Amino acid sequence: MQTIISKLVLNNFRNFSSNKFEFKANQILFCGANGIGKTNSLEALSLIGRSPSLRGDEYDEMLKNDAQNFSIYCELKNHNFLEKIAIKFDKNSKKKTYEFNGEPSSSKRQSDLKNYLINFIILTPQIEQLFILGKSQRREYLDKIVCDIDLTHQNRLNDYQKLLKERLLILQKYRNQALGEKWLDIVENNIAEIGISVACARIEAIEFFNKAIASFSSNFPKTFLEVKGEVEDGVAKKSSLILEDFYRTKLKANRQNDLENFKTEFGIHRADFDAIFCDKNLSATKSSTGEQKAIMISISLARAKISASYKNQPTILIFDEVVSHLDNQRKIHLFDEISQTNLQSFFSATSRDLIPAQKLQDLEVVEF
Repeated sequence: MQTIISKLVLNNFRNFSSNKFEFKANQILFCGANGIGKTNSLEALSLIGRSPSLRGDEYDEMLKNDAQNFSIYCELKNHNFLEKIAIKFDKNSKKKTYEFNGEPSSSKRQSDLKNYLINFIILTPQIEQLFILGKSQRREYLDKIVCDIDLTHQNRLNDYQKLLKERLLILQKYRNQALGEKWLDIVENNIAEIGISVACARIEAIEFFNKAIASFSSNFPKTFLEVKGEVEDGVAKKSSLILEDFYRTKLKANRQNDLENFKTEFGIHRADFDAIFCDKNLSATKSSTGEQKAIMISISLARAKISASYKNQPTILIFDEVVSHLDNQRKIHLFDEISQTNLQSFFSATSRDLIPAQKLQDLEVVEF
């Protein structure tokens, strides 16, 4: 049985003073005019998951008007460990707290349970444009895919970013002093080690993903994912020890340039991500807008299948305004494929008319 959300209660969250939703179906449609709270409700759902929220905003931006705190409460079914999750945020203390199964949670328990939280696979109009956005957005999405498969990947990324900041501060503070040289050697050694681990995790995850997606039957375009980066390109060709030495050498050679620009010019944080539209052997960056949308739907569906079936993670889909610009046949294919996954899924749309009539009867419609 797949995990489902059966209840959502919001207080002082975004445009809601107080609101309660109860869900009885696997496919739920939030329906109503723009600006009325559909995406806000989807964002609230995403906050109980283990990945960053739908919008990625700061918590104090989510408070309603002049409220001093907000709360989100969810009830789950078919989860191995959790039946209830509550998140509370206080503006004055800037503190976010969790409750699991009605009990306040310590930081250690939050860390222990993080990888058991729901993996929300999210597709929004912004994500649909991934391949016309910058490298940083594509790289961020790449790492979300890796996190679906490797639950420790985000920790490595966090450690890596901290080390990059530390290196730049040392460069700025000590310049060419002997103490700075020794400290830099240590930090750059750690950057190289973690950087190679991140690069290897990316390559392994994408290889696994490509094998899995090739085995799926889908009406959406088959895609082949690629990681592009100087470090990642070397993973299959060189040993980790040789790559680490290469990494350290590049960092050392770039010290003066990085000091002057106050940014690290070389590393896994410069990698890029692409998807090849297999039918045309064409990069997604060169595909039409409609093809790019279909590619992102294909990738999202594949991520959901891998997360739920291969990794046995509690997985839920969130598709915000995705049906708006699909033709009727694509919409039918989308609802059919999601039904086949048996995963709970949340959609938003401005009108019921955007949903094919034969599929609307299978949806639980929440009017706003």
